[in-house]
Amino acid sequence: MKRFILSMFLAAFFVLYISPINAQQVGGPYTTDEHTMCLLHFDGNSDNESTKSDSAVIHGNYFFLTNSVSDLGQCLCLDNDSNTDSSYVTVADTVNLDLIGDWTLEGWVNITSFGEGASDWRWVPRLIMKPGDETFWLPNYFVEMWGDSRRFELGYNVSPGQYIWPKVVSPVNMFEPGLWYHMVFIRDTTNRILIQLSHNANREMTGFNVASLDPYGSDSWEDIKTPTTTNAPLHIGFGGGGTDSWLDGYVDEIRVSNVVREFPMPPVITNVTEVPNQPDSIISYEINAKVYTLFSSTLQSVTLYYDMGAGWQNVAMTAGADNMYTHTLDGQPLGTVIKYYVKAEDDGGLTFTQPQNAEAATDPSYYVFAIYAPETQTLKLSFEEGSGVPVDSSDYGNTVTVVGQPTYSDNAPVGAYSIYLEGDSSYLEVDSPFLNNEVFCVDLWFNADSTKDYCRIFNRPADAASWSQNTYQLRFDNSIPRKLQAISDGSVSITIDEEIKLGQWYHVIYEVQKAPADCTTAYFGICQLSDESDVVLERKSLGFDTPVLNATEPLRIGKSAGGDYPPYFEGYFDEIKIYNYAAVGLQLDEYVGIDEGQDPGVPMSYKLSQNYPNPFNPSTTINFVVPTNQHVNLTVYNILGKKVKTLLNKELGSGAQTACWNGRNESGNRVASGIYLYRLETDNFVKVRKMILMK
Repeated sequence: MKRFILSMFLAAFFVLYISPINAQQVGGPYTTDEHTMCLLHFDGNSDNESTKSDSAVIHGNYFFLTNSVSDLGQCLCLDNDSNTDSSYVTVADTVNLDLIGDWTLEGWVNITSFGEGASDWRWVPRLIMKPGDETFWLPNYFVEMWGDSRRFELGYNVSPGQYIWPKVVSPVNMFEPGLWYHMVFIRDTTNRILIQLSHNANREMTGFNVASLDPYGSDSWEDIKTPTTTNAPLHIGFGGGGTDSWLDGYVDEIRVSNVVREFPMPPVITNVTEVPNQPDSIISYEINAKVYTLFSSTLQSVTLYYDMGAGWQNVAMTAGADNMYTHTLDGQPLGTVIKYYVKAEDDGGLTFTQPQNAEAATDPSYYVFAIYAPETQTLKLSFEEGSGVPVDSSDYGNTVTVVGQPTYSDNAPVGAYSIYLEGDSSYLEVDSPFLNNEVFCVDLWFNADSTKDYCRIFNRPADAASWSQNTYQLRFDNSIPRKLQAISDGSVSITIDEEIKLGQWYHVIYEVQKAPADCTTAYFGICQLSDESDVVLERKSLGFDTPVLNATEPLRIGKSAGGDYPPYFEGYFDEIKIYNYAAVGLQLDEYVGIDEGQDPGVPMSYKLSQNYPNPFNPSTTINFVVPTNQHVNLTVYNILGKKVKTLLNKELGSGAQTACWNGRNESGNRVASGIYLYRLETDNFVKVRKMILMK
């Protein structure tokens, strides 16, 4: 009776106040309509109010109790406080639960306890997920919470079984244990966006974010991939596989709809111009943003907030065609750092900013760019102070932050002093936008007391938790004998074969250069290692096409981002220099990648083709070209960089060559589905490509 009376009230409310048929009172309790594929109230049972799918089955330890959120009756407790509990809910597969167009996924969740890392069964609890058939993390859709960073991620995998997950991600620290949250995940194909909404127990909005349907930002609808459909049941409280996705807490009012449900939400802001660093010759900087409202609200204002060093100012952005808004900032002098964000407000007083946490009370984030002089040194740490905080003697005078207790030493290859890091808690950090550029040179000396697996020597990460995505990083690999690697965000990965010995000084230079006009690649990464007498031991290069990542997190010297793994560097640094151009101008012994349409009298170029088929099962073919007779190594690695299989390691004649991989490792065992890398290496050429094994 209570639910009937409440339903009648809500129906009257919708008629009186909200005219669109899909408009919703936040969080229910709901009644079914033609678009409701599943509706679970958990009022003492697992009944499904929708006729489009079966009633739920509850597994493991569970019980029902009164929900503290008003009007929701009872809720379901999933007892997963032990890693042996295994409590979750399933709804049998039906075609109605496979969603490929518009959708709205909803549910209330109250997480009692969560995990801090992959070793904990509650690390990434799933509220709702329709897992993949053979690989659970290739799902039709998912709504998940990350315990270590307390953020929400909502998304799906694209068909057929590709390793692409369009998703919308909340900022960190968006939920607290013991509190109720109403989660909403909308896929809106009309506006081509994904929407994440969250509300608290008072049904007040606590989070809103949007992302493109296409993670690569294509404007073509033909490029928008279809979500994967699966034969697996709908899962609630568990991801359907793995050991780290159990939800310990409470769930309620789960609803799956094949339509966009209309909730009150602020204006949408997308396509904000992310201005790169600008040379001091540029006289203005144009900033654009696409801003619009959804459903029945009206846009009231779009404002650009900016700080050029004299405090925050704001200005109304000018409306243009296709919901685009623009404003042009005046050019600024050398050394200026400009921070900015965009804010929009609707007629109901709801506001949204991009970046989303630009107005957060703690750790706000902004778009940032800096005004630089071309072909200049942007950092120089010589450590000749001999005490105190190291000083950047470049023209930019960047601030150096000391973490832990580094000490100065007279063990120095250049000048009188170096800096020593003990490998436990000490590192240096430089937070400066001047350290980014499309091409660059990193030049430093190091002397290691230990070489731990994957230890980061020097890196500029994409975000505070990213130990893999960097503008540039130098690290030790996990091989014996230990080797040095120069890496940029997956586009470049150069391994120097010379053994890194303890207690010896090495001089390393890592440059990214633009390739000559007659090359088939756009860039070259070149790494050179020299000994303590500055005699070159080895130089290697790699051609690639995609510009390296423009990371914005502080430069770390002696430590990676993302906690205490990978480990800290233990040893000495000296004479650290960064340039916003290829200052040293390292020369390739014989540059590669010459256009294949050249004069036939010129030797053919190196070429490593994409494997075919890709994805593949059980085998694939790799074609490549070498211009002269030479020794060739073709090796398969997993995504962590560990060798899986050597396909070729021998002398080959010039011309087109072919190799095959049957999906087995060196021991002859079949490897798991996933992303693998294949690397072609000769004395003068290194190139890496990705391939996907899908079972």
